[in-house]
Amino acid sequence: MITMATALFNMQSSFANTEKINQRIQNLPNELKPEFIDKTPIPDLYTLSNIRGSIWIDASGRYLISGDIIDLENMQNIADFNYQKHYAINPKQLPTANALKEIKGNGERVLYVFADPDCPACQALQGILEEVDNITIYTFPMGLTHLHPSAIETSKNIWCSKDPIKAWKTYLLDGAKPNQRNNSCYQPIDQNMIMTKKYRINLTPTIFNSKGHRIVGVPQLESLEDFINNTDH
Repeated sequence: MITMATALFNMQSSFANTEKINQRIQNLPNELKPEFIDKTPIPDLYTLSNIRGSIWIDASGRYLISGDIIDLENMQNIADFNYQKHYAINPKQLPTANALKEIKGNGERVLYVFADPDCPACQALQGILEEVDNITIYTFPMGLTHLHPSAIETSKNIWCSKDPIKAWKTYLLDGAKPNQRNNSCYQPIDQNMIMTKKYRINLTPTIFNSKGHRIVGVPQLESLEDFINNTDH
């Protein structure tokens, strides 16, 4: 990954200190190593992006900065703009038949969630989603088996439950295990696992809004509402 980032950086950089910058990038912890490096409208400031999100680095390579920087001309979050440029998807291509569909209130807003039932962050997100109304939530059950060996089997059992949405919620929120499924029950979990590779979903929860913008992790309720309403900047 870092080789790609270094090559991209060399192509995009116009200042002389690329060797030092590249060295700094290589020494970053794995969770911060970038796949993409983008110029910003701010002189000598760049965004480093990987699937987790974006941070900032200055032209000297000395200062690494986290947080939001908003362009007041258009109220755009510069880091998020660069991140979504690389990691947003076309949500219309998602096979929603492979998802648990929950309609709340008028259902006019839309959210797509890829979640592992044994993932603590997914369980926390489910609690937050309980507070969101007037939305259609498509939840794609999956499993990060290197972390949660039984998650795929649990997802299959939930899907084949009499009331899959209720089974999903009670498992994530209350720990109530679903019944063992009948092997003849059709379930799309294996297809969902293939899809996670296509969309590079290797962390959960991964959330998409109607624009296809991506969030990895658990946002606060207010931030999630902004994201759902497509008012995130």
